[in-house]
Formats: sequence, C-alpha cells, structure tokens
Amino acid sequence: MKRVVSYLRISTANQIDNTSIEVQREKIDLYCKLNNITLVNEFKDEGLSAKGIESREQYKEMIEFIKDIDNCIDGILVYKADRIHRSLKNLMIMIDQLEEINVSFVSITEQFDTSSPQGLLFLQMIGSFSEFERKLIAERTKSGRIANGKNEIYPGGRIPFGYKVVNGDLVVEDEEAKIIESIFKLRCKNKSLSFIGKKYNMSKQRVDYIIKNQVYMGKYSYHGEVEKNKISYNIPSIVSRYTWNKANLIHK
Repeated sequence: MKRVVSYLRISTANQIDNTSIEVQREKIDLYCKLNNITLVNEFKDEGLSAKGIESREQYKEMIEFIKDIDNCIDGILVYKADRIHRSLKNLMIMIDQLEEINVSFVSITEQFDTSSPQGLLFLQMIGSFSEFERKLIAERTKSGRIANGKNEIYPGGRIPFGYKVVNGDLVVEDEEAKIIESIFKLRCKNKSLSFIGKKYNMSKQRVDYIIKNQVYMGKYSYHGEVEKNKISYNIPSIVSRYTWNKANLIHK
C-alpha cells in the first residue's frame, strides 16, 4: 500500500474501549511513517451510536472517496476493527465491497491486513470473538436489569418526565410533577392536545404520550426494543387512577 485514508470514530459512552480520536490519529500517523505510507485523507465520526451506518456522514463520504479512481486509494486504516463496524457481518460485507475495487482494510492495533489471505482469516477470528463478547455483555446487562426490576430498583433507560432517580428508586420530581398534574387537569376539563401543548411548549404528540403513560398513575414498565425485559413494578403516582382514566376517555 502507498496511498491510504484513515477512519476514526468514538461511539457511545458505555463502549468498553472508547479510545479518543486524538489517540487513534496519533497511532495511525505513526504507523504510516513507519511503513512509508501516504495518508491522503482522514474521516471521523464522533459521538454516534455503533448502530446505523446511515447516521455516519463521514463514513459515507469515505466510501465515495475511495471509490473515485482518480484518488488512487490502496487501503483504509483504522485503530481497531470495531471503530468502523462492531458487527462481524457488516464488517465482512464492507471488506467484500473493498475487494471489488482492490482496496485493503488494515487494523493497526490487531495487526492484520486484508490484502493477504492470512490477514483476512485473522480478521474473521477476531471479529467472531468480539461479537461473542458483545452478546455476552448484552446478556449480562439484560439479566442485571431484570434483577433490578424484580427488586423494584430502577433498571435504567430514559427517566420519565416528572420523576428522578434517588438511590436506585424512581421518586417524584416536584416541579415537573406540577406540570404533569396540570396537563391531566386540563385534559379532564376537555381541553385539546394542541391547547395543552401550546401552554407548555410541547407538541400535541408529546402531550398525548404523557396522558397515555401509565407511569403517572404509579405503574412503571420497561420493555427494551433489544432486551425485551418486560419489567414492571409500582412507583409513587403523580395522578390518581380515576384522573388517568378520565383524561384518557377524552378524544380530541
């Protein structure tokens, strides 16, 4: 390889190895100097979830850049393979696409290069172990949340408006709770979602979500899209069951 691009990324805060952009850049620059490689361009995505290539603008720009034959790119350098794809499947799909245009993929930390059969095999092995580790961590997280839910300890996720977490318990946040109470009172007086939304600078969809949320009558539930925990337990209510039912009988 003579001409390459680099890809740098940090993801969500809970990622185990979230090496800074600066460190990734420093290591890649050193690798290029030691191996007499010209770094033509750098692409970086910061603070994004590991999922969803569509949200990574720099990644998409990089792919277009290396496809342009006028740029004469020989390879992509990353600090670590999971900087570009955490899913082995997605990683291998990308590598297949790179092979079609004769572009190599190099992880400088894991020391493999897909321009050789040995490097490609090693990549598959590393990716398989990494994917297994991620699934194991996800399963442990799921089990921990279920255990917390059974003990009526807040399992995590978005804290409902009107509440705060104190020592693992969801408790009423007084100032926000006053807004929730007022929203339900106005709805019980037959006020429209649009009217209430304008009063509190919310969309009517947001108001509708609040009114339909059983958490405000003391029923907390968590059912993550990935984990499917089905956690449910009682917490302090902000409105009575009667008020909640009355507000939800109004349709306008």
